[in-house]
Amino acid sequence: RLLFVDWKVLSSKSSEAIPNEKYPTTPFIMPTLQGHTRTAFLVFFASHIPITFVVDGQAFIPRHYYPQVMRDVVDWYAITFKDKLMTYPFQPWFTALVGIEVLFQVPFFFLAIYALLHQSKNCENSNALIRGDSLFRSLCIVYGSSTATTLIPIFASIFTNQDTTVGEKAILCSFYLPYIIFPLWLVVIAVCEDNVFGTKMAKKSE
Repeated sequence: RLLFVDWKVLSSKSSEAIPNEKYPTTPFIMPTLQGHTRTAFLVFFASHIPITFVVDGQAFIPRHYYPQVMRDVVDWYAITFKDKLMTYPFQPWFTALVGIEVLFQVPFFFLAIYALLHQSKNCENSNALIRGDSLFRSLCIVYGSSTATTLIPIFASIFTNQDTTVGEKAILCSFYLPYIIFPLWLVVIAVCEDNVFGTKMAKKSE
C-alpha cells in the first residue's frame, strides 16, 4: 500500500513536471504587416496596379482606348497560354469581376501602399484611415475575403476547360495563385490580430 501511494504521488508530480520542462508551450504569434511581410505586400499592391490597368482592365474598359501594342500583348498571352478568360470577346461574368477589381480594389491598393509606407508605432498619432486597429483593418478583411471569393469561379473555369492539358492548367493556375494567396493571407492577419501592423496603442500617462 505504501508503494502504491508513493507511486501515485510520484506519477502525479511527474505528470505535472513533464509539460513544463520537456514540452514548454509557447503562444503562436501571427506575422503582421512588418518586416519581410510588409515588403511582400508592398510589392504585391504596387505591381497589381499596372497589371490591373494594362492587362486585366482590357476585359472591362473598352479595348479601343488601349494602344494596339497593349492589345497585341494580351492577345498573345491568351493564345500562348490558352487563357480563355482573357480571350476576346470576354465572358460577361469575367468582365463583371474585372469591373470590381478596377472600381473597388484599385483604390484600396493605393490606400494600402500609403498605409504600409506611413505606418506609425504610435497609433494615437496616426491617421484613423490607415491605423492598423481601425478602419484600415476592416478594409483589409473586406478586400481579402471578396477578392479570394472572386478567384473561385476563375479557378473553376481553368480546371473545367477541356481544351487544356494538366500542365497547361498548372501554368495558368500559377499565374492566378498569388491573387488568392495574398488576399487570404491579409484576411488571416486582420482576423487574428487587433492591429495589422502589430503595434499597440500608446498608453496615456496618468
